[in-house]
Amino acid sequence: MIELNSFSKKYRKNIFSNTSICFPDGKVNFIMGKNGCGKTTLFKCISGLEQFDGNIKFDNMNITEARSDIFVLWDDTPFYLNLSGVNNIFLFSKGTIAKKDIIEKAEFYLDYATMKRPVKTYSYGQKKRLSLVLLDVLKPKYILMDEISNGLDIDTMKILCERIDNLKQNRTIILTGHQFSFYQHIADNVFIKENNTLVEVEYDRANNTDLEIIYNERLNKN
Repeated sequence: MIELNSFSKKYRKNIFSNTSICFPDGKVNFIMGKNGCGKTTLFKCISGLEQFDGNIKFDNMNITEARSDIFVLWDDTPFYLNLSGVNNIFLFSKGTIAKKDIIEKAEFYLDYATMKRPVKTYSYGQKKRLSLVLLDVLKPKYILMDEISNGLDIDTMKILCERIDNLKQNRTIILTGHQFSFYQHIADNVFIKENNTLVEVEYDRANNTDLEIIYNERLNKN
C-alpha cells in the first residue's frame, strides 16, 4: 500500500494541494489526467526524486526504509547504451541473477540475439521491453509505470497485461497513460487528476467500463 497524507507539491504554482489518498496492494491503480498535469511529478515524489510537503508512506514505512523496493518504469527508462541488454539487467540486479537466468526470463520480450547486442542498437520499443525484463527480474514491492504501453506492439501489450495481473498479488502497482483501450483491461481502481488533487472515480473492470468516456465526462464536468 502507498498512502499520501496531506501531500502538496508546488513549482511556480500548486500541482497538488493537501491530497490524501491510498493506493492499495493487490490492485492495479490507474491515474488519468491531461498532459503536464503532474502525473510524472507525482511519481518523482513517490520515488524520492523530488521534495514535497506532507508525507508518503509505504505500508507505514517512509521512503528511506522502502527505497530499495520501489521500481519506476519511466516512459524512457535509461540504460547503459554501450552494454548489452543482458549486462544491463545483470548490473541493475547487482549481480544477484545469473546471466543465463536473465536470458531465460527475457524470452517473453526479447530474443537471445537482441539481449546480447549493445542497447544503443535497440529501437524505442526494444528498450521498453528491456525495462519489462528488469521488472520481471527484480520483482519489487512498489511498482510505478509511466506510459508503459508506448512503443509496444499488440502482442507485447497482451503479454504485459498478463504479467501485470500476475505481478499485482501482494504488490502495489500504479500506472499512468493515455492509451485507455489498453489500461481498461487491467485497471482495478481508477483515479483522475483534477483541481490540484487526485479523485478516485467509480470503475467496473468486470464490465469493461470505457475509460475514455469517464475521462471525457470528468474533463467536461470540470
